[in-house]
Amino acid sequence: MAQYKETIYASDSWAENYASGELSGITRAAGLTSQENFSFTYDNMPYFLYAISESWLRVRYPISSQYKKKRLVRAKQYVYVTGTASSSSGSLKSGRFVFSYDNSIGDLFETGVADAQVPALGSLVKNQYAPIGDWGNGDGRLSSGVYKGYLEMTPNAWAGCTGSLYTGNRYTAKASMSIQSHTGENRPYAVLTYEDVTPGAEDCAPKSGFVNEKANSVFRWRFWASKTAVAQPVQQQAYQFRWRLTGESTYQESTVTSGEESHTVPAGTFPENGSIDWCVRVQSDDGIWSAWSDWMTLTTQDSLSKPAGLRPDLGYVDGNLTQQFSWEHVISTGTAQSAYELQYKTAEGDWQQLKAEETGDTKAAIPKDTLPSGKLFWRVRTANSDGVWGEWSEAASIVVRARPPEPVISRIDPAPRVLVGWQAEDQQGYQIQINGENFPEQYGTEKEWRCPVYLEDGNCLVGVRVQNAFGLWSQWATAQVVIQNRGSGKIRLTSRAVGREILLSWSASGAFSGFFIKRDGKTIAETGETSFFDRSCSSKHRYEVIGQAENGHYVSSGIQTELFFMRDAAIAGRENGEWIPLQVRRESVPLHRAESAAQVVYQYYYGFRLPHAEIAQARIQRHRFAFSLPDNRYLSDLQALVGQEVIYKDQWGVCITGILDEMAADIRKNSDIDFSITETRQEDANGE
Repeated sequence: MAQYKETIYASDSWAENYASGELSGITRAAGLTSQENFSFTYDNMPYFLYAISESWLRVRYPISSQYKKKRLVRAKQYVYVTGTASSSSGSLKSGRFVFSYDNSIGDLFETGVADAQVPALGSLVKNQYAPIGDWGNGDGRLSSGVYKGYLEMTPNAWAGCTGSLYTGNRYTAKASMSIQSHTGENRPYAVLTYEDVTPGAEDCAPKSGFVNEKANSVFRWRFWASKTAVAQPVQQQAYQFRWRLTGESTYQESTVTSGEESHTVPAGTFPENGSIDWCVRVQSDDGIWSAWSDWMTLTTQDSLSKPAGLRPDLGYVDGNLTQQFSWEHVISTGTAQSAYELQYKTAEGDWQQLKAEETGDTKAAIPKDTLPSGKLFWRVRTANSDGVWGEWSEAASIVVRARPPEPVISRIDPAPRVLVGWQAEDQQGYQIQINGENFPEQYGTEKEWRCPVYLEDGNCLVGVRVQNAFGLWSQWATAQVVIQNRGSGKIRLTSRAVGREILLSWSASGAFSGFFIKRDGKTIAETGETSFFDRSCSSKHRYEVIGQAENGHYVSSGIQTELFFMRDAAIAGRENGEWIPLQVRRESVPLHRAESAAQVVYQYYYGFRLPHAEIAQARIQRHRFAFSLPDNRYLSDLQALVGQEVIYKDQWGVCITGILDEMAADIRKNSDIDFSITETRQEDANGE
């Protein structure tokens, strides 16, 4: 390693008297005679004892800017001795005047003659430079002052002699010396030795593992250089970066002038699915290059992923709204995904494709009406940066509440009693719509329906929707059809009031399998006879009898109008039985109270704070009555109707069909009765 030497002269110096107390009668003192010369005197030194001085000489030297970034490894100091003197009494063997670490100014005396009488000590060196301090970097003394821009050397002075061991007498010696300060002509100087500060690159990263060749790759290190005994620590001013294919001798090298402790390799530089080595060296701002770091090996073959943290999981999902599915792309290399694939399945089914996309986004929007209703499982897999698919995630489970897919109308027979066929998934019920009018809901998986009423000739819009196990309806599927009746024959209808009912009679010519009776445009009954008693009539009605011909065709009797009035209230069984008159109420007017209620179910879905209300189409209609019987002979007949379907009619045009579900009576000659009727669905074309 190169070394640099420099001689510098003191810029300042001073001495300090550090005397404190006596030791075996020894006087220890430093006599400062002038600023130009320092005198050190030691007397009353006993034999066989060295007097350790408490006197210090301090000399300060300026640090040269030329070597401010070099490391100071040695400093040897010289002082100019201007005067010396010594004396002794008795028989002495040796003596020496010493500065600091055994750097001798000169011998007081040196004799090997036992018991020799030496009346005067030997002369010390004078009028010339003598070394008093030779410090190296190893003892740490060179560090503290260097950082301040100067070097301060502080040797301490001491003197001593040894006397005869066998005489038992006390012999003494005296020694003195003076040296020139920084103000003199021959001021102190020091010879300084410097060496280059060699930098290094430490903590290189990454040392191993994966590097993504499809993205910018950053390589890092830490610049290091010794700061010991350096006036101005060095910094990085440049670096060289090398990389090669593993196993090859040729390499790519980049030299960059920068203090940045990192290097970026652009995406697409390294080979795919391979292995590379890299190393680095740094240069200090003193122009010194470090050694190359060791080669470090990385792979460009990405590891395989297995997603986790799937959401939603273990919750309800509204399939009629767009849902966001998310996951975590878990991969040991920390790279982003390049694609994903989602699948779902039912408990009994096979995995089906849900969505796939080439993106680094770890979430997917599932459009509404995509997922079937019921319990489903879903999973995801992701591709790494090389486009290689990883493992499937563990399956997450959800319960989807969604309307079923819209059915597909596959067949329509354009007869007046139109026949409709369809195909559907997830069906547990269905409903038909004709020209905007809804027919009653049907429950079951059958996928064919014949209209219960005859439609007029002309254009007709037919709609079908299906219901799933959650009670949710699909969208309407519609189709246009032209109705054309081909029935043949003739029907003659008559009507008249008989008691609290209307009797319909007719004659027919033609081949009919049966007859529909319509009242006010609604079918109220079907019969194979040629007469019919309408027990639920209540006012003015329009009647029509439809003869059922083959294949859904028909013959109409035309409209017959009949005017009907009730004189009082009455109740009877729906199909037959005697009418029970209800005319008065004891001490009050008859009571009729109507009550209505809806059926509502509240469902809570994942991700929503408030519930969703599912309102059933059906309603509860209940009527409560209070009357007094005209005669107790009707009481048992009324009690027999409890739990039966009945008809209630009155003079105000009210006609109710339903179940007589409650009854109470205060038994007396003319019993007071309270009862309730819950309306029930009647088999007519409109479900009313």
